[in-house]
Amino acid sequence: MKKLITILLSAIVSLSAYAQTEGFYRLKCKQTGRYLAIHNDYVNKESAKRTGDVDLQSLETFADFNVIVDDPGSIIYLRKTSTGWALEGQGFTTQNKLDLQLTPMDDAYWIWATVKSDGMEFTKYLRDYEKEEGNSYIVTDPNKSPNRDWYFIPLDDNEYLGLNGDVKVGNDYYTTFFATFPFQLGNNMKAYVVNSMTPNYCTLEEIGDKVPQKTPVVIRCAGEAPADNKLTPLTSTVEPVTNNRLSAEIFCYPVITPTGKERRDNPAWNALDFDPLTMRVLGESDGKLCFVTSDILKYVPANMAYLNVTDDAAAVMPTDGSTGIQGVKIQPTTTGAKGRYTLQGVPLPDNVEPKGIYIEDGKKVIKK
Repeated sequence: MKKLITILLSAIVSLSAYAQTEGFYRLKCKQTGRYLAIHNDYVNKESAKRTGDVDLQSLETFADFNVIVDDPGSIIYLRKTSTGWALEGQGFTTQNKLDLQLTPMDDAYWIWATVKSDGMEFTKYLRDYEKEEGNSYIVTDPNKSPNRDWYFIPLDDNEYLGLNGDVKVGNDYYTTFFATFPFQLGNNMKAYVVNSMTPNYCTLEEIGDKVPQKTPVVIRCAGEAPADNKLTPLTSTVEPVTNNRLSAEIFCYPVITPTGKERRDNPAWNALDFDPLTMRVLGESDGKLCFVTSDILKYVPANMAYLNVTDDAAAVMPTDGSTGIQGVKIQPTTTGAKGRYTLQGVPLPDNVEPKGIYIEDGKKVIKK
């Protein structure tokens, strides 16, 4: 059911006033002003059999552009098919799964599909769930539902994909990134892969200004803000990199009850536990760019590159080939650290709502 949701979501994004032209778009609900992003690939098919509805809660909507500005799951490719349209996003496509149709409505579109279940047909429209503010999710409803007008907004200087420079080393800012589509870096940016490593250090190799699809990279940013670090998704294929030690996960979707209980038995669970003994993330130490361990992260954040290492690896692994810091052993955690921390593990005050990028209860959060 959630796969179905993702498909519907993608379709919605492509259809704006620019629909019927293949390319990359963001999808925005006309009534609520919230943007759509793909955050999982699970679809609950049983829901359609019981009610004719489609469970789309793995697709989320966000009122704050700054929350999704660096999210590749908010970038949708609209593709024309022989029977309608297909939406392709981060790790997802609706092609050969669902025939999406677009109906122009002034400057926006309705996105709908016919769902067949137990010998019956249901016409369902994508709409943003009624909620006054903040985050929400996508639902499917009959043709008289509100919040079903969608803009398909092409990427430009105002609607862009830009990165937060979340690790500062000297006067430079760095981050890591992973997208299933190829992209080109903006001005004064550089991309690197980790081409070798030992238990004590790793080394970076620059790969040029075009990054192949499905390639986790370290990026030296032009500045700290996303507007300084714009990326351009590419429709053409970029030659793959053959020697890259970095890894990444497309999704981070733990299913947790309101009381904080993990539901790992839920089929929608889609998260990789972060192991502080055998994983390293980008950080700074002693004025150097390094890969470091963490006892703050509980799950591997979506689209963030990391290193898989042996359990005897240094806790701090410089990227310049110098010897790392040995002897620091972080014990594995099963619950994750509660509270708010910087990416380097510095606690943040409980009575202050932080801005920027931080870790809250083991997960990466971005607020502006």
